Amino acid sequence: MILLRNYTHQVLLYCCIFFLIFFSFSFRISAEEIEWVEVSKTNNESLSINPNSIKYNNQGFLSVIAKHSEIDQHDQTIINDDPFLMAIDCENRLFNKFPVNTDLKKVKNWDNPINNKLIKKSIINSCSY
Repeated sequence: MILLRNYTHQVLLYCCIFFLIFFSFSFRISAEEIEWVEVSKTNNESLSINPNSIKYNNQGFLSVIAKHSEIDQHDQTIINDDPFLMAIDCENRLFNKFPVNTDLKKVKNWDNPINNKLIKKSIINSCSY
């Protein structure tokens, strides 16, 4: 009886080791670091995009994951980061901001960046991708 129990423990141990070795190579790490590209900057804020997230829909609108950063003017450190989904009408240079996991079909009203140089420059630079 003791011999059978030892044999069972050894078989289970070998199976666990085999399982760990075999399946550890098949798992991918999904937490990739996002590559942010700065597309616009002023003295106290910057806007960066993830170029890997750029998509055009069938209406020709661009969507990109963007990050708005507030910058301390004295030591140039980032105070606050705010990621969001930015929908852009490149032809008319209009935009809209959404939470990151939003569908672009919800774009009803476009905003015009009349007095916002940061957004204007971001639209131009993002549409060049």
